[in-house]
Amino acid sequence: MAAAALSREDMGQALLDAVGAGNTGKVTRLLEAGAPVNWADWFGQTPLIRAADNGHIESMRMLLDRGADMEAKDELGLTALIWATWNGEMEAMALLLDRGADLEAKTNDGDTALMVAARSGRVEVMTVLLDRSADLEAKDENCYTALVWAAYSGKVEAVALLLDSGADPEIRDKSGRTPLIMAAERGHVASMRVLLDRGADLEAKDSYCDTALITAAYKGEMEAVALLLDRGADLEAKDNDGSTALIGAAWNGHAEAVALLLDRGADLEAKDNDGESSLVVAARLGHVEAVAVLLDRGADLEAKTTSETRMASPPSICAGRTLARVRFWMLSASSDGIAAVCL
Repeated sequence: MAAAALSREDMGQALLDAVGAGNTGKVTRLLEAGAPVNWADWFGQTPLIRAADNGHIESMRMLLDRGADMEAKDELGLTALIWATWNGEMEAMALLLDRGADLEAKTNDGDTALMVAARSGRVEVMTVLLDRSADLEAKDENCYTALVWAAYSGKVEAVALLLDSGADPEIRDKSGRTPLIMAAERGHVASMRVLLDRGADLEAKDSYCDTALITAAYKGEMEAVALLLDRGADLEAKDNDGSTALIGAAWNGHAEAVALLLDRGADLEAKDNDGESSLVVAARLGHVEAVAVLLDRGADLEAKTTSETRMASPPSICAGRTLARVRFWMLSASSDGIAAVCL
């Protein structure tokens, strides 16, 4: 008795499995038997996507010769080209590009092949894409370009390549952040150096008026803070809340960053829009080490706030487990500061 013929579904799955395994003989037999070349599994992967993902060139050629859809997308919106790019499958990329694959196809998140390569720092892959005229300034749903992704991910060689290729160093994402601000936020100092050497604006501000220095200080990225200061960043630039880099560092209790900023001449008594100095902010939030540094440098114990929503008294932090330690630091700093402590 003859074996029952495989259903279209079964043949499609068999073709997908054969392609994934690199079994070109089986791929050939299935195609000759009429297996659906553009069949997709539950995740939307077609045989061509699976072959490109794994770099199985011969299977790709057979599928393309049979009319495989190069622009089919899986559930994430990835095409065969984007999958090949993601995995650094250079031959697969070249084949798809030679056959006319769309360089600017986007994933569900708006990523192009170039963005995917930039994020992972695949410089050779990026070079191929750029040689084929990939759009340097294409943006994803967050307005990230390939350069923004490279800077955010700390892929310094990718940053350099994109800048050399003409990428805009002042491009901004949805929050107004430049590549320099993005790199500073994550402490990617090597990428920051490349950006600064190529003319990135040291004082560019995002939608919140944060500069690269304010961002780095707020995050406690010491090397980034030092580099920006060495390059002449404005110590007293303020964000929308009136916070300087020093206040930002104090807000998150980054005592080392506080010390570094003070060493470079930051205004100890600068106040934000609520009238809070760095000492008031650090004390209110219970950052003992930052309070100690500020008091050691002569911060005003009698500093007062102006906002009704803040404490209208000297920096007393009478609640929480840090009270005893902060009282010690304050009393140690000045015997005249006793009145400033909530007893």
